[in-house]
Amino acid sequence: MEPPLVKLTAPASSEIESTWLVVAKNRRVNRDWEALMQRHPENTRRCYEDLCIAPTTRQPL
Repeated sequence: MEPPLVKLTAPASSEIESTWLVVAKNRRVNRDWEALMQRHPENTRRCYEDLCIAPTTRQPL
């Protein structure tokens, strides 16, 4: 299996020091993520920060 080649676009308001490299499966996934950032910027920023800091930690709903 080949590793993903597309780094997930970081939200503009996110200024986090990432310990993890967050990648998209492919360009289509990244394009959809960018569209989601346009519609829900605060939620995607929080999600991206959670993925960068603790990707294996389950977040409460």
